[in-house]
Amino acid sequence: PPSTSPPTTMDQILAAEQDKWLADAKAAVKQQAFYMKKAIDEDNLRDVFKYSSAMLGELRTSLLSPQKYYELYMRAFDELRGLEMFFEEQRGKGHTASELYELVQHAGNVLPRLYLLVTVGSVFIRSHESSIKSLLKDLVEMCGGIQHPVRGLFLRTYLTQTSREGLNLIECKVDEESSTGDAVEFVLQNFTEMNKLWVRMKHQGPVRERGKREKERKELRDLVGKNLVILSSMEDVGVEMYGEIVLPRILEQVVNCKDELAQNYLMDCIIQVFPDEFHIKTMETFVEGCGNLHQDTNVAQILCGLIKRLSNFMENEPETSSGLFEEHQTFERLLDPATKISEKVGSQAAASIYAAILDFAVKTSEGKALGRVDQVLSKCAEALKTADVTSQASRTLKSILTTPLDSYAITDLLDLKSYPDVMQLLSPQMQNAVAVDIIEKILKKGTIIPNVKKVASLFDFISTIVEDIKSEEDEDDVDEEEIEEEQNLVARLVHQMKSEDESIDESFAILKLAKERFEKGGPLRVKHTLPTVVFDVLQLVKRDDDEERCEKMLKFLHSVIEVISEVPEPEKAFKLYLECILVADMKKLENSAYDFATAAFDIYENGIPDQKAQVEALKMLIGCLSSCSNFGEDNFDALSSAATKWSIKLLKKSDQCVSVFSCAHLFNIADEGNSEKVMVCLKRALTAAKQAQGMAKSSRGELGPVELFIAILNKYLFFFDKQEGEALIKAEDVQNLLDLVSNETSSLTTSGAEGNDRALKFYHNTLRHIMSQKEKFPEKYSALSLKS
Repeated sequence: PPSTSPPTTMDQILAAEQDKWLADAKAAVKQQAFYMKKAIDEDNLRDVFKYSSAMLGELRTSLLSPQKYYELYMRAFDELRGLEMFFEEQRGKGHTASELYELVQHAGNVLPRLYLLVTVGSVFIRSHESSIKSLLKDLVEMCGGIQHPVRGLFLRTYLTQTSREGLNLIECKVDEESSTGDAVEFVLQNFTEMNKLWVRMKHQGPVRERGKREKERKELRDLVGKNLVILSSMEDVGVEMYGEIVLPRILEQVVNCKDELAQNYLMDCIIQVFPDEFHIKTMETFVEGCGNLHQDTNVAQILCGLIKRLSNFMENEPETSSGLFEEHQTFERLLDPATKISEKVGSQAAASIYAAILDFAVKTSEGKALGRVDQVLSKCAEALKTADVTSQASRTLKSILTTPLDSYAITDLLDLKSYPDVMQLLSPQMQNAVAVDIIEKILKKGTIIPNVKKVASLFDFISTIVEDIKSEEDEDDVDEEEIEEEQNLVARLVHQMKSEDESIDESFAILKLAKERFEKGGPLRVKHTLPTVVFDVLQLVKRDDDEERCEKMLKFLHSVIEVISEVPEPEKAFKLYLECILVADMKKLENSAYDFATAAFDIYENGIPDQKAQVEALKMLIGCLSSCSNFGEDNFDALSSAATKWSIKLLKKSDQCVSVFSCAHLFNIADEGNSEKVMVCLKRALTAAKQAQGMAKSSRGELGPVELFIAILNKYLFFFDKQEGEALIKAEDVQNLLDLVSNETSSLTTSGAEGNDRALKFYHNTLRHIMSQKEKFPEKYSALSLKS
């Protein structure tokens, strides 16, 4: 029957072959190790060399992948430890280390010979029969006989492991002929050769397998990096030797290898394994080396790694690090060369570099922080002004702009001249997001923007949401809801723009600037922002005792509201004029109040076409005028007459009625001339109510608007209460109207109809008021009789 197992892939076949080859090689190592141990037990030096050489010969294979080769190497390494002990014992049996060193060099194959040579070499070093530096130099040079990348790397790894004791002896000054410099030279030479072998792996085999080889190289990178760990652990390698010898030699090899994988890894190794103080004092050398790396190397990541390391040093040891940073001018020595590098890389890489430097400046610069932040922003804007800023770079730039918001007061940040320049690098949407962040920070902290200069800077920072930026986008794409949300934030921001010492002149200058900048926002914006300017200026007028300055501010408000009315937002402008009337009247500035009133009437006549809106507007206007108390007779007469005239012109009789009897409140009942006007208004209202009742009956066959009669009755009662005697409204007039209302309400039923219930409730409340007044003022109200 056909097989149901899944088809075998080529990778599975190769993996199976690798496992078979490794198993065969391990078996051979095990077999030869058995014979080697037997020879060791018999103290047969010749056979030990024979079988150990045969065992190590298995490491000559080219069939295994680096990962499998590592397993084979570790199997052989375990056996070599026993062999090293045997060679150590031979020194006590009449053989010198130098004799053994000579004997192993007669092994047939190069690779086994060199492994044996390194093994005996470790014994030779401990014997003190020769200078350590000469032995190490000989070993590192002899290992050059293996140029196969994988075999050479593991051979030198073995040399690195076995030479550690010799390096320790040098550091302990056991060998007077050897110095720390000799030990450093050995490690550097071995590092250089290992890196060359590691890079050479890239070019082995067909091009189509390069990806696979790069993966294998990554698995072996720690073998090369181990040398840098050894250098960093040498106590006698101080910052001077590091700066003059170690770092230049490492950088020379890293730069010359021109391999991005090696450069990325080794530069990161340098950052991680050597102390912070070393990096601070050799900053220029390291950053200059970064500028010479391969174009595909992630230089930005390397620099960011260094800067992050130094920032962490500042956080962990603030007292020690701050002194070092200032003494060695770390910021300056980092910024200038990093700027040169940023000009050679893409926008995202450059933005990442500046983001890291900015973070470093914020964390490490106390008194000079803002100046340094501005330097970073300036360099960033200059480097990227002609670059194609990607979306990822935009996100990084946004973080650059928002980072200082969490560390400094907004008022201090407003002195950063380059902040808007960096914002201009972002897309409009991203600029808006940053602007919103700034505003929200101000509102959350309750920060006051105290003078014109600071306010001007703030508007530069948030210009993208304040001004109407022309773009190629279709106007239909504008999101009005989003704009409204943003402008509401901006409007709230206006309340934070004021003098800290309550200077009216300074605050007024700020608000004039706000108006000037808001006007650039176009119709969609000014209708939300300018009203706040109006209200804040009105607050200044209320607390100002300088009449001339108050008139100046009120005149300014005229120009602000005109802009709003031209948006067009006539109803909003109308309401603002009413607010201005009340404040001007309160300050006894009659001319200003009259100007605002005439402007309000003009908007009512020409700017509010909707009937319902007209009714509401006229109601508010009448209420506003009735609250005023400082108009001259002529001006007030003109305004009240105009209000009455427009009330009579309302289309619906019911609206006419309500508006006209409201006008009655505009006239002083104590004045004989005005009292007649009160009566005229009330009679006109009653006529309008009767007309409204007739129209309602003829058109709908229903009862007339009874509530209008009840409302008129209440107006009659109001003025009846207020007047002295019966100079204007006689009890007979009130009684006639009371009888009319009683007749109209008698036919209403409590059937649950909303209109009937409301009218009856209104009527009963009115009757209760009359009864209460009869008890309080029996003489005045004795002529009024209530029907039960």
